[in-house]
Amino acid sequence: MSKQNNKGAIMALVLLMSSVVIAAGTALLSTSIMNYKMKRLNSRVKRTFYSAEGVLDEAYIIAFNFVESALEYACDKENFRDTYLNFITGNCEELGSDNSLVKSLKDKSNYLIYKESNMEIDAELFDKSDCMQLEVVSCCTDDKIEKKLKLICRIMIPGYDVSPGEISPEDLICIIEWKLER
Repeated sequence: MSKQNNKGAIMALVLLMSSVVIAAGTALLSTSIMNYKMKRLNSRVKRTFYSAEGVLDEAYIIAFNFVESALEYACDKENFRDTYLNFITGNCEELGSDNSLVKSLKDKSNYLIYKESNMEIDAELFDKSDCMQLEVVSCCTDDKIEKKLKLICRIMIPGYDVSPGEISPEDLICIIEWKLER
């Protein structure tokens, strides 16, 4: 009987097993790297969204304080309602035209937290029949990721029969909508 030489078969088996282990390791490593990249991208998207949302939080506080200042300014004036409206729109002759709610919201120096260069803030004030509508758009950009949020507030106009002591800023400004812009 002749003896068979199994040295080549064992070497082929070792090479086959090694290539299977290397292929499985490569697949796991590729999956792990892809998962890491997706989590990092998701984290950047969330950070961009929350930064844009934070700007709107701060913009609402600035608008609230501006309405409060308008009430304080108009309370001792002869025509309370018109003085209040002129203060909000920046038409007060005593204070100059640079002091309007929209200009105050667009000025990044008024923001305590969000003065970053990757933030853009736009504000518009629309005159409705019984109120004013304030729209503030916040846009945050991080590389190629851009999130744009919009805050819509209603600013009530006090009637002619309302005395200044009867009304507070909480009565005059309220959030209507908070939405993600596409």
